[in-house]
Amino acid sequence: MAASVEQLYLHPLTLESQLFLNSLEAYGKIYNQIDPNLYDSLTNVVIGIEKFLDQKPALIAATDKTKFVQPKELAAIQNFYHCTLCKKDLGKTVDKAAIHLAEGHRVKTAKEVKKEKKQAEKIRSESKLIKLPKKAKAIVMSDFAKFFADQLQVAEKLKQVPEYDIIENSLSDMLKKVFPDKSIKMYKFGSRITGIGTRNSDLDIYVDIGGRFNEFEHGASAETLKIFDRVHDIFKKNAIDWCMNRAIRGARVPILRMTNTRTNIECDVGFSNSISYCNTQMLEYIYQQQPIARRLCIFMKKWLERTRLNRHITTYCMSLMVIYYLQINNFLPSIETLQKNMLANVLVGPWIGNFIEIPLTELNMQVLSVSPPSCKQHIKEFCIYYANFNYESHVVCPYFGRTHIKIKNFESLMPERYTNFVKSEDSAKDSGIQLNTAMVVQDPLEMNHNVAERATKVDLKEWQDFLKQSAMLL
Repeated sequence: MAASVEQLYLHPLTLESQLFLNSLEAYGKIYNQIDPNLYDSLTNVVIGIEKFLDQKPALIAATDKTKFVQPKELAAIQNFYHCTLCKKDLGKTVDKAAIHLAEGHRVKTAKEVKKEKKQAEKIRSESKLIKLPKKAKAIVMSDFAKFFADQLQVAEKLKQVPEYDIIENSLSDMLKKVFPDKSIKMYKFGSRITGIGTRNSDLDIYVDIGGRFNEFEHGASAETLKIFDRVHDIFKKNAIDWCMNRAIRGARVPILRMTNTRTNIECDVGFSNSISYCNTQMLEYIYQQQPIARRLCIFMKKWLERTRLNRHITTYCMSLMVIYYLQINNFLPSIETLQKNMLANVLVGPWIGNFIEIPLTELNMQVLSVSPPSCKQHIKEFCIYYANFNYESHVVCPYFGRTHIKIKNFESLMPERYTNFVKSEDSAKDSGIQLNTAMVVQDPLEMNHNVAERATKVDLKEWQDFLKQSAMLL
């Protein structure tokens, strides 16, 4: 077919052949199977090609007056399927035409059409990439040497500052007035203490009133709520150095969020579950033994803030994911290894809070370089790993520190202390770890706690999309 004005030529079979090859490649991957009808059809295609070539068709060559339509132009043309019997348009994809024929030309009801449309919209929505926020993109593209120099300087300073003594003394003086006959001991924990904090980080404090450090509460007990209410009432009415910001009574671990006005540091003060202090000691050991872990956590903490995913994915959750990434690459031991063959002398209910501080050299593990290129490479690999992690069927489990731990049989793998706690008469019905969530990241010490339980499917979609884009930028 010659176009007289442009003097272009395209044989109809060239276009038809290209359309067939496109379909063969696309559907051959999706439907990797064959049946007698398909076999006969493909055989007939081959025979048809041979017959055409046996006719010795005349060869047309390009000239100055006649030029061929370029192959890349063929991509603009698509098939459109139409049923002449039903007088119905079936769309651009051959699988819809095949389904129409397989269903015997059945005309779908309006309800079925609406349902299919809704499902298609859902698929499109789920497959559409959520764009990485500009602030997060900026940190990914930043100068890593400068970033870590600045952040580490601040984080190191925040591990121990004179203001913490002022806060503890002020808090202690107030609490002694409320509980004059009970012992009071304070334990600082969280990102400021582990060395990954920022100036905006709050100071987490567990207050042991009456020697309750070894008690574990899956939910706040009546005794804890009684203490909480008394402290809240006093601090709200009579505290000189404190400003009450928020009382979070309904949380798993009730928290008083207050600002110390003398230091201008916001504090989260709780009265139950000392396991958080034990977690902090575990993180300090890991950051000391494998310093790159601390740097990865500092970067990802800032990344979480910039993406606003820190609303439902906590810094502690992200830290455990960093640890697990390093464990599966044999750069850190499992927590199970650190708690083997030792005296469990720190118990918080059923959970073991202590571990053996084994140097990595004794475990034949490499201490990784903390140079900016090394950090950048491991951040990239972290992003790739978790962007492609199968959250629907697998657990992020630093306790075992190995891959392919499936949700369906996860609880059967747990040590005896977990099983005994879940089955005990004193435990609530929901005392086991939450596994029916978008993400499952197990706390390696408080073993019935999924630290990612607040993350929704929307959060998971954003998390994976943002990680993919960050990996590409890196």
